[in-house]
Amino acid sequence: MIKGRVINLCGGVYKVLLDDNTIISAKARGKLRSEKVYLKNANSLSQKLIPQKVKNSPKVGDIVNVDGEFIISYDERKNELIRPDISNVDQILLVFAFKEPTFSFYLLDLFILNVIKNNITPIIVITKIDKGDINEILDFKEKMAYYEKMGYKVYYVDSINKIGTDKVIDALKNKITILSGQTGAGKSTLINSIIPGFNLETQEISNALGRGKHTTREISLYQYNGGLIGDSPGFSKLDALGIVKADLNELFVEFKDYKCKFKDCNHQKGSVGCAIIDAVDNGEILPSRYNNYLKLYNDLKR
Repeated sequence: MIKGRVINLCGGVYKVLLDDNTIISAKARGKLRSEKVYLKNANSLSQKLIPQKVKNSPKVGDIVNVDGEFIISYDERKNELIRPDISNVDQILLVFAFKEPTFSFYLLDLFILNVIKNNITPIIVITKIDKGDINEILDFKEKMAYYEKMGYKVYYVDSINKIGTDKVIDALKNKITILSGQTGAGKSTLINSIIPGFNLETQEISNALGRGKHTTREISLYQYNGGLIGDSPGFSKLDALGIVKADLNELFVEFKDYKCKFKDCNHQKGSVGCAIIDAVDNGEILPSRYNNYLKLYNDLKR
């Protein structure tokens, strides 16, 4: 039995990277494909248990144990995502454009919440920094400094001219990374700027695996700088499911620094004695962060 990490899944065949950097192909044992469990139908008044199949198969990113041509088990995961369907990720590069398309603080906050809820480190990469004048950039960086104070790394890059990309390269070292973020922000341009020939490599691998070059459903990890990086197609969205109102006070990490008058305060406008509202009024909490909290809270309430 040998151990390795799954770096690709296509048509039920797993590509497994071994410690010596060789890659083998394997299929999952039958017991790992799915298992039948019996669940009570929540919409029924009867006590009858309804058989359902629960996916129990390995994911890309899993550390697996291979015996011959079969994966017989996988190690406990430190985290996992559903969309993209991947596990054991160290960090996600949240790629957003300074302009073209318009930057959205709400979308950034939504992505950050999803990432930290799944125990993954977010790294914010702002592309197309060459699109604004000096005053626009300074004002924008002042707002983004708030995120840096919360402990999030923020990098500014011009992918075409390779300005700022050296910091992104350093961030990828020895890490398992996938890309996500704003559609149209230049994820592919960024990755091809820091990894010359990456587009060609992914296309060649896709062809070798029988994937069409426009197919984005399969998940793949590629070796780079001592770590692994997910190809950018297919990672434009994260699954926003699973967050509930009770999570928000924890996920808006700066809120934990303030103690409201009421233990279960929801920080709604007009709440007397709310330390969060006072902090917004005093300039301690970024107004856009508070407004995004309100939007998410009210969306989840509905």
